[in-house]
Amino acid sequence: MKTKSDSTKTLQLITGIVAVLCLLAMAILYHGGMLVLNLEGILSFVLFLIFLSGFILSWKSRKMAGILIMTCNAGIWILDLYINGYQTDSETGGPSLMFSPVMVIGALFLLEWYKTSKTTVPSTPLQWKFILRVLLINYTVLYFILVLSEPSDRAGIKQVDYTSIPFIINPLLFFIFLAGLIISWKKEFIAGILFLFWCTIFLWGVIAYPEILPSEPWIVSGVPILLQGSFYIKHHYEFRTN
Repeated sequence: MKTKSDSTKTLQLITGIVAVLCLLAMAILYHGGMLVLNLEGILSFVLFLIFLSGFILSWKSRKMAGILIMTCNAGIWILDLYINGYQTDSETGGPSLMFSPVMVIGALFLLEWYKTSKTTVPSTPLQWKFILRVLLINYTVLYFILVLSEPSDRAGIKQVDYTSIPFIINPLLFFIFLAGLIISWKKEFIAGILFLFWCTIFLWGVIAYPEILPSEPWIVSGVPILLQGSFYIKHHYEFRTN
């Protein structure tokens, strides 16, 4: 029987603390009248149950724990950008950004499962490759959620012509990211270059045309993609002899 590693116990401790904080936040919001039994309140409670299920399952199945926790993170983004955004008709992104580090916890649970699912512990390069791939899949899901939340049939928001300058930057960024995603399965170094190129265009777009990327999730989304590209290039040179 395989015993839990110290890293797994640490992840369970952090996840338990997050669960308690979420429960306290929900209780405070409910008693303060800010959380009611409407669609947003019900979905918030369902997402909390999904997260709590992941925490409980971490004692039996680190794989399912990781999947459920990452699913909860994606659900928070959908709730924040779609449900809350449409109801308040305002810029959103606070809850989704604050909860995003939980995605890393879910990815690390999957890494713990990956390390124990093999007859021998995978090498360091393979572990890095696995965790970067899991994180990239997460970024892709969140990117799709973010992109699909932008078009703008929301009240008070004008329709945008994405074939015109400067708004063509948005689909350009999207296709560069997709190219990096596809290529990363075979050529991580080229994918890293594409992700850094994505960050360069993104930074230029934010500075030159701040109106095209106004929301907080867009502003912060460049950070994980920058890190992803940097790690791909770093590990290409560090582990290329392997």
